Amino acid sequence: MSTTFTTDELNNVLPALNRFALSLTRNEDAAHDLVQDSVERALVKSEYYEPGTNLRSWMFTLCKRLFLNQIRKQKSYGVSVELSDAPQQKVAADAPQDVILECNEMLDCFDKLPKRDRVVLSLIVIEGMKYEEAAKKLRVPVGTVRSRLSRARSRLKEMTADWSSYRQDQQEQMSAAF
Repeated sequence: MSTTFTTDELNNVLPALNRFALSLTRNEDAAHDLVQDSVERALVKSEYYEPGTNLRSWMFTLCKRLFLNQIRKQKSYGVSVELSDAPQQKVAADAPQDVILECNEMLDCFDKLPKRDRVVLSLIVIEGMKYEEAAKKLRVPVGTVRSRLSRARSRLKEMTADWSSYRQDQQEQMSAAF
């Protein structure tokens, strides 16, 4: 099997691919599995990669398609997980509880966004892609990416503001009770 990209090029893409997979799966173990499947697919299908093109975009496309295929498969077959195999929630022991709550609240709000908004936010905000790269990856005009990003940020800001005001009300009630 002859690849058209080097191991170093592939290794340079892996950290960003890992972050992208984590933003899609919301589960560290599933993200690692998705990255491994993506690399395997890239090596098997390396003859389809055109030298001189963006390897990162090609790998992200493979990763996204594998993820969507997994979702389709899960919808038709369902997901079965042994209780002992379920990942334990990782929480830093020295982190203040408020920070953990805020992070969890932000993740909850992010998860409630429509899939289209999550993908655009992941590509531009988390991965740091330029609007043009994201537009090319999503196969939409740059203006569409900008408007989707604007709407996604507005929705996320609105959702977090609602949650913050709710938490403030709860804290005021607790302090008034004591």
